[in-house]
Amino acid sequence: MLYDRSYMRPQETPSIRQISAVKILLIVTIGIFVLQQVVNVSFPDGSGQAFLKNWVSLSTENFKELKVWTVVTYAFLHDSMSIWHILGNMMLLFFIGRMVEPLLGKQHFFILYLSGAIMGGLAYIFFHLNGVNSVIGASAACSALIAFFCMRFPERPITLLLFFIIPLTVKPKWIFWGFLGVSTYLLLFSELSAQYPSTAHSAHLGGFLTGVIYFHYIYSRQSASGGIFSQPRIELPRWLKRSKKTGSALGYQVNRPSRSREDLQKEVDRILDKINTSGFSSLKDTEKKTLEKAKELLKR
Repeated sequence: MLYDRSYMRPQETPSIRQISAVKILLIVTIGIFVLQQVVNVSFPDGSGQAFLKNWVSLSTENFKELKVWTVVTYAFLHDSMSIWHILGNMMLLFFIGRMVEPLLGKQHFFILYLSGAIMGGLAYIFFHLNGVNSVIGASAACSALIAFFCMRFPERPITLLLFFIIPLTVKPKWIFWGFLGVSTYLLLFSELSAQYPSTAHSAHLGGFLTGVIYFHYIYSRQSASGGIFSQPRIELPRWLKRSKKTGSALGYQVNRPSRSREDLQKEVDRILDKINTSGFSSLKDTEKKTLEKAKELLKR
């Protein structure tokens, strides 16, 4: 791994600003799930669950009562009686999120995630204008991440663990169409036909559509026009940043022409971008040697 190498390790204790959006969302969501368990134990008469249902979870009734914040807060609640609900969503957030966040940066990752939750909630309300059920869970937000990832890397093979046991290699473009087809079918012939649906496929589709829109109309256009997503979103090591004392582009002085330092910086930037997109294992031997060369220069 890239950060196993000594010259790529951070030299300072990371501050709260350096904590990734994925980690923040994991900590908050899991923390709230633990709080739900505490509420269940503290209020065995069900009053605690009633409070969460009336003020935090999303339902048509809550929305009509102008509890508009519930289109966001519902995404941080999960079924307190089953570990699989939160486990599945948090695994998606971790594995997909850590590949998407470097492309967008922390702020825009939050925007995509929360927009998926909001659009998923609104989609659920639209299909259940007279419904009485409430909906909870981060599935809509995670669906936005899935859609974005599949559209950004449609041909990159990924390996999934079917039933957490059987390895299955598939291209994201097939996951995209499979997710869209299955969710649409279940919305029409399961959710809408059931009096008390157990799964909000409408919310999944709302989040999924958000990922598609975000990729097409924000990410792609900004990348093509040289906007905020046209540059690598990876945090550079300290030794690659400009030194205030020396003014060197790489933060060190060696007996080499200035042009060589500029070329080395550009090459290292390109390699870091490749690592960010395809992983450290995708590097060629010559690219690995370039990183080693940069490391040796620091010792002089």
